[in-house]
Amino acid sequence: MDAFLRRPPEDQRVHGTLRRVRDLLDPIVSEVPFAQVARTLRWRASLFDELRDALRLAPKTTGRNPPTRAPAKTIPPEQAQAALRDIRKAVETFAADLRQRRPARGPAQDQRQAIDVILKHIQDHGPTLWGHVITLPEKAGGGIRIVDRTNCRLESLNGDIKHGERRRSGRKKLTQDLENLPPGAPLAFNLHDPDYVDLLCGILERLPAAFAVLDADARTRALDGLQIETTPALFASPTSIETASLPKRDRNLVRSEGLQRRIRAAARSRAPRTSGRHA
Repeated sequence: MDAFLRRPPEDQRVHGTLRRVRDLLDPIVSEVPFAQVARTLRWRASLFDELRDALRLAPKTTGRNPPTRAPAKTIPPEQAQAALRDIRKAVETFAADLRQRRPARGPAQDQRQAIDVILKHIQDHGPTLWGHVITLPEKAGGGIRIVDRTNCRLESLNGDIKHGERRRSGRKKLTQDLENLPPGAPLAFNLHDPDYVDLLCGILERLPAAFAVLDADARTRALDGLQIETTPALFASPTSIETASLPKRDRNLVRSEGLQRRIRAAARSRAPRTSGRHA
């Protein structure tokens, strides 16, 4: 407001409005505690921006649901490995600079606390910020692979799956839908990746033939009268269906292999029949 009022506009109504807004904001600006809080938050924000720059974390796009989602850029593993080395060096340099900037005494208690929080997180979680280079053995093709530093892609995939299920079923709670979803269903999203399609079947028109090859061995064994090895599904047993509505902690206990083994052993035993009366 002060900047606008230094050179007042010619329109008297605009000038009067600016003066009224300035008068409304003046008590807040002149209030000492409010100014101290604003100054503290501004300093913390700048410190956090320095940390983001060292970690090379890009800020989120404006808006909760951007109209178009830019595809992730794929870079060679060697280039990604060099970037991780640069990030580690930048974070270590930033941490050393924070130790020098940390006030040892005086009234700057908030600055000390903010710096201590960042230094503690770097000390506790530093190895997980750049330890994402995996060396493959020669039998797997050799070379290196880079694992994502964050779980943003997994969270994005989970959001896409839930969005699709809500559009399909119209339900808000998707617990049952996601539990009945086949484990391989998320792999269908890879069909949007041309490299994945090229490795899988070449082109999408050949996808049915690629699926037909998967169970060709099972069909051959069935024709020869041999036993077919099957993988149990998530809801292959009635117990899985009946316990689907239980709380998660109880459901994990009831479906645990140890409890199922005890139940099967008791069912196969020849325990004496009881009369149902208490002695």
